[in-house]
Amino acid sequence: MDFSIIIATFDRADGLDRLLRGITEHFVKSSFDVEVLVANNARDEAAAQNIDGVIARYADAMPARFRRVREALPGKCRAQNRAIAESNGAIVVFFDDDVEVTPDWLTVSASFFREKPDFDVMQGPILMPAEFRQDKEFLRLHERYRTINFVQYPASMTEITTLTGANMAMRRMVFDRVGVFNEALGPGCSGISEDVEFAQRVIKTGMRIGYEPAAGVIHEVDRRRLSEEFFRQRHEQQGRSRLIYKKQSMASILANLTRSIMQLSCYSLTGNVRKKYRAKGRYFHYLAMLEAKLSNKKVNQV
Repeated sequence: MDFSIIIATFDRADGLDRLLRGITEHFVKSSFDVEVLVANNARDEAAAQNIDGVIARYADAMPARFRRVREALPGKCRAQNRAIAESNGAIVVFFDDDVEVTPDWLTVSASFFREKPDFDVMQGPILMPAEFRQDKEFLRLHERYRTINFVQYPASMTEITTLTGANMAMRRMVFDRVGVFNEALGPGCSGISEDVEFAQRVIKTGMRIGYEPAAGVIHEVDRRRLSEEFFRQRHEQQGRSRLIYKKQSMASILANLTRSIMQLSCYSLTGNVRKKYRAKGRYFHYLAMLEAKLSNKKVNQV
């Protein structure tokens, strides 16, 4: 088996259908041996059946290509880890269920792993849909909040030190060396940062992450993410998540929280919107980290 494509999903049946349709159109008829494992992580039976219905349309037509993996306990990482254990590919691919693949993704990625043996993991770009690239109101809100994970490094950049989980692939032996995903992190648990923490373990073992600019996916635009509430929630999730694996001291958290308050005050007065929201994000981040730290301390004292 050449490629195992793993997609964890729990409530985006329409997005999953678009993704599987694109994989069928561009990947399945290729010369590569590809399997697709959809890890159904729905929280209730009705949602699970809805997702199963989407998977069945593809699995019934191509049972050797598409498989369902059920993980009822909440957690994207838990669902991905279950699918990893059931996969067979030499290269393991991860897509989020709110992206669409570009036609050349598979051939480009195969060339990457064949021609660049020094790289163990590949990150591909996560692109903005074409129709939004000239939408001034959307671009204004995106510049403010940065809550949709578009990723596009310069084409000249060949090596990076982090990962964004919506579009990444790796050699199977990576899991033998660094383990699987941290199940305390990510959607369904802490909310975020499972890909960043995994990348840190990859780098720590001496393995390398390459960037392939031609292996892109297109990210769905959910305008609900471009709001004050979602912005706050995302940065709070980041703070709680990073506390799990960075284990920052109380002194460090308080110092960073104080710095963020000072920066937020300064940039609010000067009217620099981008810097204001960067500082505001750090404020929510470190405040949530502080609250989690205090909560953990109380639990340990009981």
